[in-house]
Amino acid sequence: MTPIRLTDGQLHEVKQAALMVPVDLRQTYLERVASELSGKDLGDGLVHKIAYQVAHSIVWDTGRMTDS
Repeated sequence: MTPIRLTDGQLHEVKQAALMVPVDLRQTYLERVASELSGKDLGDGLVHKIAYQVAHSIVWDTGRMTDS
């Protein structure tokens, strides 16, 4: 995968969203964020949106698995 260039502010957003994700799933989170951002025009709003959508998705999936 081609490296993704983020501004300091964008990287901060990705890191902040990562705090919601269980530590053992953060690698998965980062891989999914990178996949979602790949090939897109990386504006601040898009990075924020994707970072939090992926984090929420992982947290939701984890919660559903533990509630079963």
